[in-house]
Amino acid sequence: MSDQPARSSAAIRLEELLALNDEIGALIRAGVPLDLGLRQYGMINQPGIPGEYKDRHAISVALGRLSNRLADRISSGNSLQAAIDQEGDHLPGIYRAVVEAGIRAGRLPEALEALSVVARVLLKLHRQIVAALIYPAIVLGMVWLLLIGFAEYIIPRLLQTWEFLRLDPGPAMQMLVLIRDTLPYWGIGTPVLAVAAFVWLQIAGSRNSATPAGRLVASRLYRFAWIPGVVKNYDYATFLKILALLVEHETPLHEALVLAGYTTGNRDIIRDSSTIAQRLQNGDSLQESLKSATRLPRFLRWMLRTGEENGKLSETLKLTADVYEKRASRRAELLRVVLPVVLTIFIAGSVTLLYGVILFAPLRELYDRLGDPVLR
Repeated sequence: MSDQPARSSAAIRLEELLALNDEIGALIRAGVPLDLGLRQYGMINQPGIPGEYKDRHAISVALGRLSNRLADRISSGNSLQAAIDQEGDHLPGIYRAVVEAGIRAGRLPEALEALSVVARVLLKLHRQIVAALIYPAIVLGMVWLLLIGFAEYIIPRLLQTWEFLRLDPGPAMQMLVLIRDTLPYWGIGTPVLAVAAFVWLQIAGSRNSATPAGRLVASRLYRFAWIPGVVKNYDYATFLKILALLVEHETPLHEALVLAGYTTGNRDIIRDSSTIAQRLQNGDSLQESLKSATRLPRFLRWMLRTGEENGKLSETLKLTADVYEKRASRRAELLRVVLPVVLTIFIAGSVTLLYGVILFAPLRELYDRLGDPVLR
């Protein structure tokens, strides 16, 4: 059945959701009825369709079923927003918020496009970060295996040499004894800790999503603690773009702020935009309402106030969105360039230091003992 609960359906990947996003925007611009367009799109995603009719990078069976479910609901008289809302948690809350904001502004294609641009940039950044982590992960795995071999075969021979020469073990040799004696613990514990860390990052990423908005890319990006600056700037850009569309369509400012906040999935933006909206409804001016929005950047608040005072709020919001989008793009590009270099240097340097200490410290200690006049 097309209206089965979303939880019984296969999960939709971000790439697939973006493909559907583009399809809906194209159908609206072309004036094609959504139910017909989505049903046609769903047909080419079903099993058994020849490969030449498919874009294998953007479609899947799950996406085809989603398209068919949406088409069935729209054919039954539901709006696009209602059809998407019936998917529940199967689709990110941020996606539902963007659709609602786009429909309210009468500019759904532009709203979907703003979301697609940000999501694609962040998805590309995620892939490049993962690629940058592959080499350090391989190096660390090899270090772990080599250290096991060193503890299993080399350290016992060094200890036999010290016993043969009847030398008292110094700090370096005591370190080797400790490595050998703890081999069962770190040899097994290292991969266990690595798996546990991966699982923890997965859980932490899912908890970072805002409720009820839900991030579009939370499970992919927010597990990394070193890129929130990039994502936050894209959040601000999305917030301002959607807010500009709503204001341009003469949506009441307090409603526009709440809708635009939820399109980011950012908890800080959602809280501050809701606070501003509540104070506006209570009769406060925008200038007074912005004073309580301490989580939003000072520049963003100042531009909001300036745009409203000049009577050019929509234009000011668009210009400010460009500022944050360019800032995020510069940081993302810097991260793409710097991160692989930093990781390589850090991993290579750490490995070199580790093996230098483990291998050469005992040898130097041995030479010092053999050169001791007391032993002659």
